[in-house]
Amino acid sequence: MNSSQATRTLLLLLMTSVSSFAFAQQAGQMRSTAQPGQTPAAGAANGSPAGAAQAGRVPIMNPAQAVQQGVARVPQQPFPPLSAQDQAYVNEVLRVWETRTEKVKRYECKFIRWHFDPRVHPTAHSSIAQGELKFMDPDKGLFKVDQVKSISAKGSTPEYLVDSSQPFGEYWVCDGDWVHILDRNEKKANRIQLPPQMRGKQIHLSPLPFLFGVKASDIQQRYWIRSVPPPAGDDSVWLEAWPKRADDAGNYSRVQVVLHRQEILPRALIVFLPNWRNDQPHRQVYEFTDRQDTAGFWDAVKENVFRQAFIPTKLPADWNVIEEPYIPPQPSAAAGPGAGRVAQPATTVPQIR
Repeated sequence: MNSSQATRTLLLLLMTSVSSFAFAQQAGQMRSTAQPGQTPAAGAANGSPAGAAQAGRVPIMNPAQAVQQGVARVPQQPFPPLSAQDQAYVNEVLRVWETRTEKVKRYECKFIRWHFDPRVHPTAHSSIAQGELKFMDPDKGLFKVDQVKSISAKGSTPEYLVDSSQPFGEYWVCDGDWVHILDRNEKKANRIQLPPQMRGKQIHLSPLPFLFGVKASDIQQRYWIRSVPPPAGDDSVWLEAWPKRADDAGNYSRVQVVLHRQEILPRALIVFLPNWRNDQPHRQVYEFTDRQDTAGFWDAVKENVFRQAFIPTKLPADWNVIEEPYIPPQPSAAAGPGAGRVAQPATTVPQIR
């Protein structure tokens, strides 16, 4: 899988999960008990629902390759059938969640992301990032990492520094028709046109459909769903989803969603890689703060008076921008109708239009 494909997959997952991230226990509780060098999820990988929920990693694996190589398998139902009472509870949570997300037209938040790689350090996070997320109904979104600190000293109290040669992290924008992958370090951008079925309201059909416009019936068709008990002292509602389809299983082995009981919006989305194991706990943990789903007075001033777009796409003229338009499947004389896509070289343009 090349870097462009990996970035594209990761982008689609994140863009369709804007408010569906965060952390596994209450932030204040975790921060007050964490030891030096630890993060809220540093020791959580014991395989139990509550412990495993603190482990996760946003996948960048090619689903087809993962299934073909046997890394990802479409599982049988991973837990016994729910009782009538438990099933009714799950159904009600999904119904209320769907009703709530239908009302969200605009969303933004800050986030902290801890990345865990046991090859780098057995317990502590290998990097920590800070950034922001935005969403505007029906199909616009932004994911931006403003700072990344990587581990520089691996002692009992690890140290973290910003790489001066690469100070900025990932920066992606979706305007409904195109995905903009921006590299602020190199002043380069790729514009990738979305397939028609991924535009507009259909964006909820992407690989990880746990965002706004979530449809309870779609979720239940694609996943085995159950509730899991929250950690002690956490009043959130926890759901665990196991994929039924091969394409979803190629992206993740399971997902745990933590819903805020009052907001009825996700506080957390913990994603386990297809090959996640107790002894191989590669994961990423997102904590989202300053969540807002309405526009304030100063937002209106910035947008209407100063012409600052909520989700900007225009770049300075000195950026190098590459376009990758969507090419629909074309019939092939050798293979028959619908045999695949026709490749088209990318076109360099002076700036995003």
